[in-house]
Amino acid sequence: MFSLMLRFLVRYGEAVVRRNNHYIVRTRGPRVGVTFRMAMLAAVALGLVGLGAYFCFSSTFATRFPLACNIPAFPTIAEDAVSCGPPGDVPAVVKEDAEGTGCSQEITDLTGQGDTLVSLLTIHLSDPATAKQVAESLSSVIRAEVEQLRFSEHTILQPSRRYSVTLDARGKFLKATLELDPARVFHAVQEGDGIRSWKERVVLDYKVETVTIPVRGTLSQSVLDAGEGMELVAKLISVFQWDIDFQSESVSGDTCKVLFERRYADDRPSGYGRILCAIYNGRRTGRKVAVLFKDKESKDTYFDENGVQLRKNILRTPLRVMRKTSGYGMRIHPIDGRRHMHKGVDYAAPTGTPVWAVASGVVTFAGWKKGYGKFVSIKHGNGYESRYGHLHSFRVRQGQRVKQRQCIGLVGRTGYATGPHLHFELLTGTRHVNPLSVRYVKNFETVPSDLKPRFETVVQERLLSLESIVIGRRDTPSPSSRLY
Repeated sequence: MFSLMLRFLVRYGEAVVRRNNHYIVRTRGPRVGVTFRMAMLAAVALGLVGLGAYFCFSSTFATRFPLACNIPAFPTIAEDAVSCGPPGDVPAVVKEDAEGTGCSQEITDLTGQGDTLVSLLTIHLSDPATAKQVAESLSSVIRAEVEQLRFSEHTILQPSRRYSVTLDARGKFLKATLELDPARVFHAVQEGDGIRSWKERVVLDYKVETVTIPVRGTLSQSVLDAGEGMELVAKLISVFQWDIDFQSESVSGDTCKVLFERRYADDRPSGYGRILCAIYNGRRTGRKVAVLFKDKESKDTYFDENGVQLRKNILRTPLRVMRKTSGYGMRIHPIDGRRHMHKGVDYAAPTGTPVWAVASGVVTFAGWKKGYGKFVSIKHGNGYESRYGHLHSFRVRQGQRVKQRQCIGLVGRTGYATGPHLHFELLTGTRHVNPLSVRYVKNFETVPSDLKPRFETVVQERLLSLESIVIGRRDTPSPSSRLY
C-alpha cells in the first residue's frame, strides 16, 4: 500500500527544478502558485499515510487480513490471563468477570500490624456498609469454627496472613478470602443482596519428626533459633510444668530433644500436634524424660521412663509467659528503698496474662489487700496455701472451689507495683517457703500393669529415636514409631 501511494505521487507531480533561485512545479494542468501546490501535495500524502496506518494497526483488520499490512496477526489471549490492573508493584491480578462485561480485579496481599477485617475491607471497598457486612459474615464463621478465638470483625489479625479481595469492573465486591493458617482458610462471596461465608475444607496430615534444641538464653529464644515456633514452646512448658521452672532452672548449655507431630495442611506445615517424647538435660534440673502414653482411663498422659506419671499436686509456676524479676529473700524494696523480706517470687508478664491456680483447692480470699492490690488466696488440701498479688482483675470469688491450672485472675499492677507483674507466695501451714525450692509430692500414679510391656516397647523406641540425633539436626523417625 505504501508503494502504491508513492507511485501515485510521483506520477502526479513532475520533476522539481531549480530556476532563477526559486522553485516551480510543472504539472499537466494549468500552473498554480508553488506554495499552494506543495501544501496540497503534503496534505494528500499525510492523509493517505494516516489512513494506511489506521487500517494496518487496527486489531480487527490486522487479524482478518494480516498480509495486507505485512505484520503478524495479534495472538488470541485467554480470558483468565487478561490483565487490566495497574502496572508495577501493585499486588493485583485481574480476570474477566463472570458476565463478561469487563475486568474483575483480585487484590492479594498480606495483613500488617494492627489490621482487622473491617480495616482491610474498608481500604479496598468503596462502600463502608458493604465492608462491614462482609466483615461480620466472615467473623461469624471464624468464631463458630475456632471458638477459643472469640473472634469479631474488630479482632486484630496476626501480621503476614494472606488475604484477597475480588471486585468487578465497577468496583463492586465479589469475593474475599482470609487465611489464618494453611488449615484455616475462610471465604465470603456476594450472593444476591447477601453475603455467604464458609470455611474451606483442607486435608490435614501429621508426620512424626525430631529436633534437638541447644539452650542459649531463654527456652523461647532457643526454640526459635532452632527454626521452630512459639507453639512448640508452649507445649514443652505444659509437658514439664510439674518438674521444670524454665525461667529460673534453664541455663545455657542445657539441651532438649523432642519427638513430636508436625501438622500439614495440603502438604504445607501448619503447626504442631502432640509431643510424643521429650528429654531435657540440664545442669540444674538433671535429666527429665516425658513419654506420652494412655493412663488407666485411656487418656493421653505423660509418664517418666519408669512409668510414673509426671503430674504432681502443685505446678512449678502459676503462669506461662513470664520473666522472674525478684526472688525469695531479703531485698531492697523498689518503691520505699528499704530492706525488706520478700516472701514470694515476682514474675513480670504483660497485663492481662492469665494466672493459674497451682493446685486444686478453695478460694479463701479474693479482694483488695494493702500493698498487694487485687489479691487471691487459695487453700489446698495437702497443707499448702498459695497467694497471688497485683492482679488486674479476678476470675474467681471467695468460697469457690478451683481446679489445678484453672484461671483465677489476670496479671496487673495494682497496689505497690512499678510495672505489671505477679507476686506469688507459697505457704505450708502458716510458714512462708520459697516456691522455687519446694520439692512437691508426686501422685505416684503409674502405667497400668497390663499395659506395662507395651509401654516399655514405646519408651525404648522413642528414646532410641531421640538419643541418636545430634544437636541442630531434624529427622523423620522410622514408621514403626508412629504406631503409638
